[in-house]
Amino acid sequence: MLQCVTARVTPEMNDFLLKDFSDEEIKQGLDGIGNLKAPGEDGMPALFYKSFWETIGEDITREVRSFLSGGPMPESWNDTVVVLIPKIQNPERLKDLRPISLCNVVYKIASKVLSNRLKVILPEIISQNQSAFVFGRLITDNVLIAYEMNHFMQNKRSGEDGYAALKLDMSKAKLMTGWSGRLWRRL
Repeated sequence: MLQCVTARVTPEMNDFLLKDFSDEEIKQGLDGIGNLKAPGEDGMPALFYKSFWETIGEDITREVRSFLSGGPMPESWNDTVVVLIPKIQNPERLKDLRPISLCNVVYKIASKVLSNRLKVILPEIISQNQSAFVFGRLITDNVLIAYEMNHFMQNKRSGEDGYAALKLDMSKAKLMTGWSGRLWRRL
């Protein structure tokens, strides 16, 4: 079946993705992390790593490069703290809270290095009508498209073709999926 799928990643893109990681890429990964953004379990924010890069940079670079080159990830890198952030002023229910994972900075550096590599080729492999994950494309573009489609359907008053739109409540999607599955089996 995979033979029928057209390859989107060219050999040049693949070579770019597979090339060795440089010291500069790893430092750029650190620089791309907010100074005081959610420190991990060790409590050290990215600002600490940036401030003492001359002292610890070589060790961090070696560890990150080792992992990104296929080596094992040290267990402590994946230690996270899950914190619940209130969405509203006085949360009373679980849905009023948003969970976030506070990852260690070294883990974030490795993730940032990978994402920096990927974001170079993503615009070429992600379809033009998909707005997520590509710099310069806005998810709000989808709202504008939906608005224009709705406007078209409201103003279409004649002709043989009919159009319909569905408004789905994603917070109830699980419930609706179960219901529609039972309904489909009955039909």
